[in-house]
Amino acid sequence: MQLSPPQPVSTSQFCVIGDVTIHPHAKIAPGVILQAAPQSKIVIGASACIGIGAVIQAFEGTITVESNAVLGAGVLVLGKATIGVNACIGDCTTIINTDIVTQQVIPEGSLMGDASRSTIDESEEGSHLNDALPSNPVNPAWPSPPPMPTPAPASSPQRQSQVIGRAYVTQMLQVLFARNSPP
Repeated sequence: MQLSPPQPVSTSQFCVIGDVTIHPHAKIAPGVILQAAPQSKIVIGASACIGIGAVIQAFEGTITVESNAVLGAGVLVLGKATIGVNACIGDCTTIINTDIVTQQVIPEGSLMGDASRSTIDESEEGSHLNDALPSNPVNPAWPSPPPMPTPAPASSPQRQSQVIGRAYVTQMLQVLFARNSPP
């Protein structure tokens, strides 16, 4: 039995809306949605590979997927971002307004966002946490907890992005697929 040669993916198998530029050598799986809002655009580089069911939605800027970058199945990219050369994004990862540097690998189910935004108001940080701790511990032989690490300052735009929540994305996708699965 002889296999037929691979056929190029036609644009009828994925959805393109708005100002979207796709290099002829890019590979885009069926079910992908590429949507650029007005005054925004999406650029897909040479030999980039976008997995089945991925959604890339640009608004207020440009999303660039550079050459040889791989986005796994079900990846969601929102806002404005650059996915660097040879970067690899695991399945079911969400990227919101953040850049992925060249050759960075992001684990599946990750949530990537702007690390400069804090979820805790810095003026209140730690003030209410110590109120719940007893002044005299039950067992003084217990070791004291290690100090909280302080985030590194953003020194350059080429710093690596950090995963800010993997379990939340996994749980969200399980709920979503449970609702949409046939009975």
